[in-house]
Amino acid sequence: DELVLANSAAEELFGFQCEVALRESAEKLIGDADLVQLIRETRSHGRRHTQRKVVEHTCDCNGETRSFRVTLSAIVGANDEITGAVSVLHDMTREREIAKMKSEFVSNVSHELKTPLSSIKAYVEMLTDGEAEDLATPKEFYEIIATETDRLHRLIENILNISQIESGVIKVVREPMSLTGVVKQAVEVARPQAMLKHLSLDADLPPMYYQVEADHDMIYQAVLNLISNAVKYTPDNGAIKVNLSVDERRNVAICEVADTGVGIPEEALPNIFEKFYRVQKNNCVAKGTGLGLTLVKHIVESVHHGQVLVQSEEGKGSRFSFELPLVA
Repeated sequence: DELVLANSAAEELFGFQCEVALRESAEKLIGDADLVQLIRETRSHGRRHTQRKVVEHTCDCNGETRSFRVTLSAIVGANDEITGAVSVLHDMTREREIAKMKSEFVSNVSHELKTPLSSIKAYVEMLTDGEAEDLATPKEFYEIIATETDRLHRLIENILNISQIESGVIKVVREPMSLTGVVKQAVEVARPQAMLKHLSLDADLPPMYYQVEADHDMIYQAVLNLISNAVKYTPDNGAIKVNLSVDERRNVAICEVADTGVGIPEEALPNIFEKFYRVQKNNCVAKGTGLGLTLVKHIVESVHHGQVLVQSEEGKGSRFSFELPLVA
């Protein structure tokens, strides 16, 4: 069980230098009893079993748990004598993480699709069974069905948009455009929604039309998502302020959406841009898919090489902002 050869990846993984560690025991160097036992078994099985594969082996390397596919081979010398064993470790940690993420994504999508579909199915059944006896009830049922259908449509659109951006197949039409004009358009579209909750929605837009090189529709969608979120999570009679400014030193345009809403707990802030993540405390305030902020981050950072920032305090509101480079 003495070390005679190791490549640089093995040295880094187990924290030793081959020149110094020559002829040191594998048990001392590797520090993984299960892996050492596998090496011993490989060497002791003789020529009939000169190679074996372990689908997955997990070990603690420098304080980090990592997964490996291990291939072990016995070295056969003269007179069919087993003179040693070679171990090849293929780091599968990232692949396992991706597989887990895919599984969680499918689970989350299924859950999010099921909720509006269940609601639509229930109200359609009530209409079919003739449970809506007066004139007002069918109208109420149709409105609920329409709302849930819109929610379903938004969910599917967001999933498709995020998927296309992540896979790099989305068509992006970048051209010089007025960020002021896009923000103004988004504010006016969101205003009726704000008025229903008696929210003040003010926009502080500079008279100069600062230009950024961007895809108009995608930036419009990002701005509208931020304003719509502010409307959803701000209680009645609150206030929303949209501000557009320029940092000439860094040559960037900055769009800010601030609200007096429920805010985000400090511990939740690192996760709010993850797919399907929703602050549990805020679920009772408004419905959502947990994809809006993910899409905003992808549009601004992945597609337009900008930056998305957030500041928030629970119970006092949130301030979301994004920066885009100005046209030179």
